[in-house]
Amino acid sequence: MQNPPAGPIPGLIFGGSLIVLGVFMVLTQWKVLKELNKSEHHHREYDFLLRRVRRRIQVAGLILIIGIMIPVGDALIPWQKAVATFAIYWIIVIILALWTILLAFADIAATRMHTSVELTRLHNQEQNLERAAQQLREAQQNERDSQP
Repeated sequence: MQNPPAGPIPGLIFGGSLIVLGVFMVLTQWKVLKELNKSEHHHREYDFLLRRVRRRIQVAGLILIIGIMIPVGDALIPWQKAVATFAIYWIIVIILALWTILLAFADIAATRMHTSVELTRLHNQEQNLERAAQQLREAQQNERDSQP
């Protein structure tokens, strides 16, 4: 006994979910971009945040495109009659999905590297401030010791 085909419903549900996720991500990143343009950041920090927003908008756009392609390909391409077209179409969808994953990993790596550099910079700044505070304490102690 063979199971009947599921029809376009699973593709519509999954594709629709990806569309909703993609739209939500794009809107969130547009909001972040507007807030970024209003705020004052150091040039290096602003450049990093701007590149991060661009990467994330690109990921959201790809998710949105994949969300559209899944139900369209599922409903419109007759896989029994056009096997080559069906295969090429789904290979394109898979390549877009892999590219999205690659962009996500690039975003993770860039954020991790930026965070590491900033933490090192803050640690160095903290050490400099601690040295300055220690020198100030020593100067104050020497001043107290030299007074009669």
